[in-house]
Amino acid sequence: MINVLNSIQYIMDTKKAHNEIGYIGLGIMGKPMVKNLLVAGHNIVFYARKANIIKEVSKIGGRYINNIAGIAKSSKVIFLNLPNSDDVYQVILGPSGLIQSLSKGSVIIDMSTISPEVTKAISVKLEKKGCYLIDAPVSGGEVGAINGNLSIMVGGKKKIFNKIKNLLSILGENITYIGDSGSGQVTKACNQILVAGTMVSVSEILLLAKKLKCDLDLVKKALMGGFANSKILDLHGDRMINGNYKPGFKAALHMKDLDIAVGLSNKVGLNLKGAKYSKKLMKNAIEDNYHNSDSSIINKIISKNKK
Repeated sequence: MINVLNSIQYIMDTKKAHNEIGYIGLGIMGKPMVKNLLVAGHNIVFYARKANIIKEVSKIGGRYINNIAGIAKSSKVIFLNLPNSDDVYQVILGPSGLIQSLSKGSVIIDMSTISPEVTKAISVKLEKKGCYLIDAPVSGGEVGAINGNLSIMVGGKKKIFNKIKNLLSILGENITYIGDSGSGQVTKACNQILVAGTMVSVSEILLLAKKLKCDLDLVKKALMGGFANSKILDLHGDRMINGNYKPGFKAALHMKDLDIAVGLSNKVGLNLKGAKYSKKLMKNAIEDNYHNSDSSIINKIISKNKK
């Protein structure tokens, strides 16, 4: 019997598929990631609750298992992509969680965005069972997940990261090992502050240009040619100009991430006013019932602001 680390090294050396990889959390981000793993030739077992997701992924080759423990029994490499810290904690350590059935040497790759403290606590408990947690939150939204060019920020034991990096390369192009457990989540918190702050700036410049009767598409084109060029201006600028807020990343989830980021800054004695302002705008958007809209919906909140 080949142990899990050797089997993952086999993937690295030969780029052939692992026997079965588990996946839990097939939402806006998780479903296209599963599809990319299947296209790459990997056998996927998955757990999902929505009948349409189960049908769609089963049709393209995924094998549905109707309970979380069954994923652990079938796989030694398991991906998670879940909404929040409590979901990840319960799926891994809860009464019906993965830990009840994990075999020694199993690796859980958590691509959710959650609290670094929760990540570290889960990692410690898994290591007592001889298993490993890699925190690997992503940036790039639904488009990046579909195209397999996400940015992936990784924390955890480096030797384990080196074993599973080839799997991550199927899902992303910019894969950066940051450091110990939780450091990937710290980096994602930084990312979410920067993204939200940039969306605020893009909203404000488009509002100013509109008030002064400029063509917004031409303003955006001009700015994209200089130092103001950014993916936020490019992608979210289009959303704001066209009023298309179909979610690539929901406002409710960005609010959750900003709450984590502001909480971290408070714990280390930092008063990050920009992050707090972005959080306030996102909270206002959710209070206006935009929680399921793309997070760039804060443009609407800024547009309502009075002098």
